[in-house]
Amino acid sequence: MVILSAAFIVGSLSVASGLRSRNEPPQTHQITVTGSAEQAVTADTFEWDATVASTRPSTSAALAQLNRWTAQIRAALDGAGAHDDEITFGSVVVQPNINFQQNGGATSFTESQTITVRSRRLPAMKRVLGVSNQLLASNVPFIAQPPEYTFSGLKRLRPVLTAEATADARERARAALGRNGHLGRSISISVGQFSVDAPGSVNIGSGDYYTGSVQQIVSVAVSATYSTSS
Repeated sequence: MVILSAAFIVGSLSVASGLRSRNEPPQTHQITVTGSAEQAVTADTFEWDATVASTRPSTSAALAQLNRWTAQIRAALDGAGAHDDEITFGSVVVQPNINFQQNGGATSFTESQTITVRSRRLPAMKRVLGVSNQLLASNVPFIAQPPEYTFSGLKRLRPVLTAEATADARERARAALGRNGHLGRSISISVGQFSVDAPGSVNIGSGDYYTGSVQQIVSVAVSATYSTSS
């Protein structure tokens, strides 16, 4: 009688445990993965900045020399194919040069001006870049910065790449789970910084903004968290 009672108790516990296993929902976990997307683009805007400065004993002398140089600069840019509406000359900036050993008076004046060439005619700008050496050879102190090439469609491309990076993250999550796991709903998605890099040196998520060449790579990374169950 005692043996039968023990057997009955053990059997009842086993049945109860089985019922609980069938009635309880599957255990839920989370998985976080990184997805990315990139696209090659061609820059469509050219911008080139330069400065020219004259230092003379008086403001009038400095301005006269500066005006001669800016006239030579405009003529060189026009001759190289730049259009008038693509060339911008900034305001003249005057800087007195003080000699504190001579009662703090100005011994000379430096007057400078910025020049910007901005165009969407990129092929034509190759010839324009050549005026730098031409002007320097003519003793015009044309101090140019490297040209910048930018892609104007970045804003339009952002949602497209974000969607592709999110889809990539979901595929990576499925691959990580394998056949034994079930990928559930999206819990959170964090979009990283967009990066513009040179071809062959993509640094996804760095936030770099490369402008050194016409050909560029735009990329973005997302961090996505999904629910999972087994």
